[in-house]
Amino acid sequence: MDTSSEKDIVDSVEKQLMKGKGRWVADFKESFREYRTHGLTFDVLVRGDTRVRGFLLSRFFSFVLNPNYEVACFILSLESGERLDEKSVARYLKVIKSVMKEQKIDWSWFLVVGRRFGGGVKKAVAGLSDRALGVALVDAESHEMVNSDSYLGRQFRRYIKI
Repeated sequence: MDTSSEKDIVDSVEKQLMKGKGRWVADFKESFREYRTHGLTFDVLVRGDTRVRGFLLSRFFSFVLNPNYEVACFILSLESGERLDEKSVARYLKVIKSVMKEQKIDWSWFLVVGRRFGGGVKKAVAGLSDRALGVALVDAESHEMVNSDSYLGRQFRRYIKI
């Protein structure tokens, strides 16, 4: 059994995003700890956009050819005994969608790190297909990842290593 804690995984994902691990989706530039909004607290909010950093020619082509989408990653860790149900997931998703609208964020990821997620929550997340939102659950004990069936949800599995 791995001894990774939820907080270790949150720190690792934040570090990976800030160092460019998700660059094929977005270039993450800023990170906020203990991000409070609409009465909920996320452990981390990482923000960026789809503009590519690089040398002069890369920047020019990125500016001319690529749209600049604002992107965010909301990360939540659950305490050892804390459980997540379908209603809680829906509440977090509603808040994320509100923040996206208010701050003009085009795409978002929502990562929840916990232990032993129930089958109903896994099924609910796997069934999500919102094009602008990717959701993933990570079990801190088994490192199993369940992701939504959207493009962004599948990209989480591809680019973020737990």
